[in-house]
Amino acid sequence: MTLEFLGVGSAFAKVNYQNNLLINGNILIDCGGSAGRSLSDTGRSFENIDHIFITHTHADHIGGMEECAFLNKFFYGGRKAKLHLPPELMAPLWEHSLRGGLEDVETGSMQLEDYFEVVEADRHFEIEGVRFEIVPTFHVPDKFCCGLKINDRIYFSGDTRFTPEMVERYGSDAEIIYHDCQFFTGGIHTSLDELATLPENLRHKTWLMHYGDTYAEHKEKARQAGFRWAKQHTVYTFKE
Repeated sequence: MTLEFLGVGSAFAKVNYQNNLLINGNILIDCGGSAGRSLSDTGRSFENIDHIFITHTHADHIGGMEECAFLNKFFYGGRKAKLHLPPELMAPLWEHSLRGGLEDVETGSMQLEDYFEVVEADRHFEIEGVRFEIVPTFHVPDKFCCGLKINDRIYFSGDTRFTPEMVERYGSDAEIIYHDCQFFTGGIHTSLDELATLPENLRHKTWLMHYGDTYAEHKEKARQAGFRWAKQHTVYTFKE
């Protein structure tokens, strides 16, 4: 199995693209506004994406969905990627986010299924042999957001406030933890200082992601805590 971050940046990052993850070259976890450009930079396009999973409906995680839908429908022969959605996002993704741009009376495209093959993702689901467990997170009150446990080996936190019991629960038996990180404490993400309070065994297998453009200023603090940095367009290989 291979993992490649199309971006590792926060919602407002300009140095790095937004934090979207590509698995085995064709399974996309989140599809932010920079996803299409990131694919293009490496000679690929949405035509290479067969599956998409959405963790929540913020623009840095769904902002590329309209581009993906239109390209597939009008430029790539009407192909439909499989869109795997937690039940909590089945209605909101269309009604609250995508409908305004994608609904088209002239072509009869009036629902999400006109652009994607929509699949409801159970708490435990599988895509082309890759096993996923949905891990609900506390990001924004009253809005569903989740992370993922991947093949029982990788804990991908998704966007989340600091929840040490969740890191302990899903990260203790993981080989690697990819965790949301910001450089101040407060708000709706986990701070570097908060992550530094985790036990040593968890810190030393944690790679930081979803970080801001000033990350270079925090490299020494992260190093002292035992953290590493996820990098965009670096392919991480996990042998079976």
